[in-house]
Amino acid sequence: MKKSKKFTRFVVVAMLCAVSFVLYLLEFPLFPGAGHLKLDLSDVPALVGAMLFGPVWGVVIELVKNLIELAVKGMGTQMGFGNLMNFIVGTAYIVPFCLIYKKHRKKSGTVIAAFVGVASIVLVGIGANYLIDPPFFKYFLGVTLESKALWGAIWSATALNAIKGAMLSVLGFVLVPTLIKRIDAQKFV
Repeated sequence: MKKSKKFTRFVVVAMLCAVSFVLYLLEFPLFPGAGHLKLDLSDVPALVGAMLFGPVWGVVIELVKNLIELAVKGMGTQMGFGNLMNFIVGTAYIVPFCLIYKKHRKKSGTVIAAFVGVASIVLVGIGANYLIDPPFFKYFLGVTLESKALWGAIWSATALNAIKGAMLSVLGFVLVPTLIKRIDAQKFV
């Protein structure tokens, strides 16, 4: 790869990381009474990066966004839990969406990629919450989660993840065709 293409890729990824971080700061609570569950558009730049350069770069953007947010806001009351979960579920959507779309570049490929992405974000989110919530609450907050409370937290997070996946899918339907046309026209990737 030519040096100019590598430099262009680096600059674009850095810009996408910055935009992703700013969008992460613009979060809003989705459910009354569950102010810790917030929706944001910060996964969109990672999805764009994955579509431009491949799924690894989408994961890099997700990671950098969360590390910057953690460095700027500090550990706070979440102790990095929100960042970890955001990284896990964002990656769970972006990687399968990108891989499936790149294999099937037709309109039906976008639909299949979106459905698999939403299923992935929901299933991975359930598993991650089931495995990570109990030790986090026990060791960082000093609270032992009973089964009912754990599943209540998991199902509310699952609803958020499903909405996030649907939102990313809609934006994917809008962005992906335009993005692919521009990539093919520019030949900068």
